Amino acid sequence: MTLHDVLGLFAYWRDYPPTHEILKCVYGVQRKPEAANPKCGYDPSGIGGLIARFPDGFVRAIEGGR
Repeated sequence: MTLHDVLGLFAYWRDYPPTHEILKCVYGVQRKPEAANPKCGYDPSGIGGLIARFPDGFVRAIEGGR
């Protein structure tokens, strides 16, 4: 983000503050910290598998019209 974008966001928040932040301050509600993930190397997005499958970053089309 540029400084211009950040200043614009702050101006917007001055008029329309984020509701979740207000409620957190008023009610003292906070998320519980997430427990450490027991699965070392767990990749829920699957991006690791895609990187392993296409290490150079190029996906080549299959010949034969498929």
